[in-house]
Amino acid sequence: MLVPDELVAVKASVNISGFYGYLYTSKLVKTILIKAYPPLAEHFKPASGSTPKLIHISPLYATTPRGVRCLYSYASCRDREMAKCNGPPRNIKLNSTYHFYLGLHESTASSSEVVSALINYKECFEFVKQKVCVETLAIDVSNPRIQGREVARRVLENRGVKIVFSSPTHLRDPLKTSRKHKTMLPTPLNVFATPIRLKLYTTGMLRKGLFRKQLLRIHRLFNETYSVLNTARVRWVYYTDKPIPALTGYVNYRVDEKYLEHLEKQGVNVEEWLAEIFAYLIALGTGAGRATGFGHVEVKPVQAESREE
Repeated sequence: MLVPDELVAVKASVNISGFYGYLYTSKLVKTILIKAYPPLAEHFKPASGSTPKLIHISPLYATTPRGVRCLYSYASCRDREMAKCNGPPRNIKLNSTYHFYLGLHESTASSSEVVSALINYKECFEFVKQKVCVETLAIDVSNPRIQGREVARRVLENRGVKIVFSSPTHLRDPLKTSRKHKTMLPTPLNVFATPIRLKLYTTGMLRKGLFRKQLLRIHRLFNETYSVLNTARVRWVYYTDKPIPALTGYVNYRVDEKYLEHLEKQGVNVEEWLAEIFAYLIALGTGAGRATGFGHVEVKPVQAESREE
């Protein structure tokens, strides 16, 4: 059994210069992490079998006058091309200060060793036939469980949760056995399946019956609102030479009052249960490709005054 309470989230601020071209989600971030702490290379290799990865990274983010922007190359498509977009990817220039996120379970790597290596990291190296220079400016380490508990409390107070797909996201239908097919439908079942599975796995409780029971519970507790088709959207992202569809935007879920009351009558500590799920979601993301920059999300309570149903 793995230790169930050792989740760590790291935000690294870095200065990067010397890059211009196609930026494929987190390939540069992954390169930086491996150069700073080589033992992580093993955990970024393609996995075989059903063992889930307990490490997650995000793409780079830039702070602009309009807010924080996730940096990656994607194809610009007109509405009539959205079913299959093959437009040229956008070039990205890196010559400023950026940040990225790393989430991991301590069974994967020692967070103290990773953070120590990152704090002192400064190097120039060849990346996509260019000399790229990177210097760490600051490291912020947080406890996802503390964040998860606070969000869970406020979600139940406000009776809703907002999931922001901060980086492109590849969701999977947890009831299908094929790993090939992704889904573009951000239902509670599809969004929360990954953190539920990771939670059960790290506590040694991953069984098909229990997994499906928890999926059904989350599916009945949260209802997606009518705005989901407007707030969540598809973007064609370049990770290899061909663009692939991924989810961006956000989705709001509302708490089903009657089912919440039912769970509480059954003796379920809903706040504690949600806090754990949110902690795994914050630290390790959701969907496929979490170790390559996909599926980084923000978890927020909905605004209390919102009347969206």
